[in-house]
Amino acid sequence: MPTIVELAVPHLVPAVPGWAVRGWADVSRAALVEVLGHDDFADPPAASLAAYANQKHTRKAVLLALSGPAGAGGTVPAAADDPGDAAAGDPADVLGYARLDLPLDDNRHLAWIEIAVRAAVRRQGVATALWAAAEERVRRAGRDVVTAWTVHGSERPADGDVVRAPTGAGEVRRRDPAASFALARGFALEQVERHSTLALPVAGDRLAAWRSGAQAQAGPDYRIVQWVDRTPDRWVTASAELQRRMSVDVPLAGLDVHEEVWDEARVRDADVARARAGSRYVLSAVEHLATGSLVAFTQIDLPQDRPTVALQDNTLVHGDHRGRRLGLLVKAANLELLARVQPEVRRLHTWNAAENRHMLAINELMGFRTAGTEGSWQLRLT
Repeated sequence: MPTIVELAVPHLVPAVPGWAVRGWADVSRAALVEVLGHDDFADPPAASLAAYANQKHTRKAVLLALSGPAGAGGTVPAAADDPGDAAAGDPADVLGYARLDLPLDDNRHLAWIEIAVRAAVRRQGVATALWAAAEERVRRAGRDVVTAWTVHGSERPADGDVVRAPTGAGEVRRRDPAASFALARGFALEQVERHSTLALPVAGDRLAAWRSGAQAQAGPDYRIVQWVDRTPDRWVTASAELQRRMSVDVPLAGLDVHEEVWDEARVRDADVARARAGSRYVLSAVEHLATGSLVAFTQIDLPQDRPTVALQDNTLVHGDHRGRRLGLLVKAANLELLARVQPEVRRLHTWNAAENRHMLAINELMGFRTAGTEGSWQLRLT
């Protein structure tokens, strides 16, 4: 059986990732490449370390399954200059990991988990040992709902080999290792998201036509506002309100997710956290001129270690302002901004609930193509 230890939270950031963080990143990258055939979503060790060090709004824990001896006190250092790192182990000693996120500002009933193991040690009890250790920590923290996401390729499951989402939209392959593991532990599939990819650049005249057409339908009461990397002082409060609405206004199926608490400080913290993890972003929003409020927005993250890759973050249109093509308006405007800020991007990835036909229709119009699916799973602890 492997030894299960917890990754210590680094005291100082930036820091040089130690062997354990490098091993964690290796396992994560290999798991993604195995399923998707690329590593566009694989964070480098430095980005993973910076994100882990940020514990302000989420209590994070990374449990590692090791083939070698455990560190003192059941923990291993995260940074190369932390005491004990140099002689403690090798990245190859990390057989798998379980990552836990426990929200602190809201949703304090909830825990999010991700488990991955090296292909060479599957069916040897590594994932089971990680789950047992993670479940114990979740219960100790007083959380009674666990959510997890599983990543799947674009191939369609064979008839009879599927688990269908109760929303009626989307399915995953039952015999997929991740799905089988979740089902065996009592998780229920609640929702399926479509993963889509857009090849960039998009011709400027097409973007301009989409933007002008959407703006004409929206009318003169709406205008685009944009920023890069840092929220302008004028829009911090409005941004917090958009993020709050985002937490409950998107399709959530049966997921037991409550409204998030956002304020100006949390918006500022999010900007700082992205920068420390080595990521930029471009954001386009729509101002409703009559009220001076932001009623739609979309954001694209730009991991700087992967300059040809962009990741679609949140997109939202306020319920009171839907039906005016504001979704297409902000998406077209943000692609124009992206082309100016980082023209070398060649792939933009996005995820949408399979039942969210309105947003999927916008993406399909813009040329997004299906690249895979993700399953959203939930377990209620008793």
